[in-house]
This record gives sequence, C-alpha cells and structure tokens, in this order.
Amino acid sequence: MKTGLLAPLFVVALSATACSSSSPAQDPGLSGDGQGSAASAPDANPQGVAYPTDHIGTNPRNGSRAGDRIANYKFLGYPDGDSTKPLQPVSLANYFDPTGTNYKLIHIQASGSWCIHCQNEIKAAAPLAAQLKDLKIVWIVSLAEGGTPGKPSTHDDLNNWVQRFNAPYPQVLDPGNANLGPFYDAAALPWNANISAKTMEILSADVGGIETSDGILKDLQDYLNTVDSPNGLK
Repeated sequence: MKTGLLAPLFVVALSATACSSSSPAQDPGLSGDGQGSAASAPDANPQGVAYPTDHIGTNPRNGSRAGDRIANYKFLGYPDGDSTKPLQPVSLANYFDPTGTNYKLIHIQASGSWCIHCQNEIKAAAPLAAQLKDLKIVWIVSLAEGGTPGKPSTHDDLNNWVQRFNAPYPQVLDPGNANLGPFYDAAALPWNANISAKTMEILSADVGGIETSDGILKDLQDYLNTVDSPNGLK
C-alpha cells in the first residue's frame, strides 16, 4: 500500500480493508497488566548502536520526499510470539539494523482482536514466517484493543490472540493505541506501516490491511526494494 498517512479509506479499500469502532479518547499512557516495565526496553540495538533521535515524526515517505523516523516505541509482549513465556519489554530498537545484516524491513500491524480484517490479515501473514525471515523482514503485531471495540487490550487479550493465530512474530500490547495512536484514527483498525530497519524511516503508514498471503508478499517486496533508495533518510 502506497497511499499517504491520511489517505481516504476508499483509496485503501482498493487493495485493503479496515474495521471501525466507536473508541473513547485515547488512553493517555501504557496501561494493563505489567505495563510499567515497558520502559526498560532498550534504546540501542542488539549490537549496541544507539537508536537515532533526529527527524522523529509520523509522516511517511511521499514520492521523492523522505519520511520521518518512527520513534523508539516501547511495549510489553512476546518477541517470538510464544505466550508460554513471560511478557518481555520490546522496543523498535530491537530491530534497528543499519547494516541490514538481520533486518531490512519492519512491518507493523496494529490490530484489535474484535476486528475481522485484522484477523484475516494475521491469518494470511502467519504462514509466511520462513519467507519473511529469508527476506530479512520482521512482522510486528501491536494489539490495541481486545474483544470489545473501543476497549484497551489486556494481557489476556494478547494471550488469546497469540494462541488463536499461532503466528511466530513479535506480538505486543499497545492498550488503547497508547504508543501508535498519533498515526491513525483510534476508531479504525487495522493500521499497517512499513519501516526501513536500516534508518527507521517510515516508508508507508495506512489504515487497512491486505488479507491474502500473495498480496502481502508483493506489497512487502515493493517496500523492500525501496530500503536502499537514494531518496531515503541516512
């Protein structure tokens, strides 16, 4: 999907679909079981390289104009999609990879477990784990709402989601869109973004999701091809 952040939903619907809810005001901060320890997630990548702090914002790339860098958001969740382990602090710095050795592209899917389009998207993405690993793409699911539209997600909601879809990806809590809320209307899910793991530039940020495995692979490959673009952030 290559529409802008504020693209009308009818444009997104050409290749993707979204749910909507009557959500209350955005949760002012991380809440729910154990969320206080999310702040301990790292500010540097596994090699010790500090996460970049310049050009931080929410604007995606637009043609030849580079996008902003996404902030180093911090969550609690399951880094490998295994809910039998304790919740762990996870930050985007975990996937920052300036050399592209392990990761080249970060895909974020913000979801509500009530949302049928969110469910269809993760069902389509789950079987692609081996292929995404080979392509150096990490797929992150951020669960904003649970089984009731507008109700912030909880630890139990995340456990149920992980166990239901069995997708071996990082899956984290973002109750009430506490982190990613600035990117999208809290009443519309899923929201999807593609981020360059080399620079953390926002390549795309759209409401709606692709619900076929072939469609997801094609879309991701298009963004993977832009990671080394000379128009990108350095």
